[in-house]
Amino acid sequence: NLVNNTDLSIMATITYAVRHLNVKHIIVCGHYNCGAVKAAMTPVDLGILNPWLRNIRDVYRLHQNELNNIPDEHARYNRLVELNILEQCTNVIKTAAVQKSY
Repeated sequence: NLVNNTDLSIMATITYAVRHLNVKHIIVCGHYNCGAVKAAMTPVDLGILNPWLRNIRDVYRLHQNELNNIPDEHARYNRLVELNILEQCTNVIKTAAVQKSY
């Protein structure tokens, strides 16, 4: 999943879970063969999907040296899936609700 601070749905969900349900552990799931990650790797205009894919494309940009040094396209794709999960975990940690729960 993408954890974008402008997505009111995910922000409301995290806030409610942490502040009102006292959730202590949040699981961020991703998966190999993710179509969104694959789409983000292509330099194609995907219309309404562009703002959503921008987050994954930013992860690629942040790690482009590492990713571009992986010659196998499938291995590069799998690594971007992993890096994206790490980035989404960071985004969860940076939310106000989680920060205030410490």
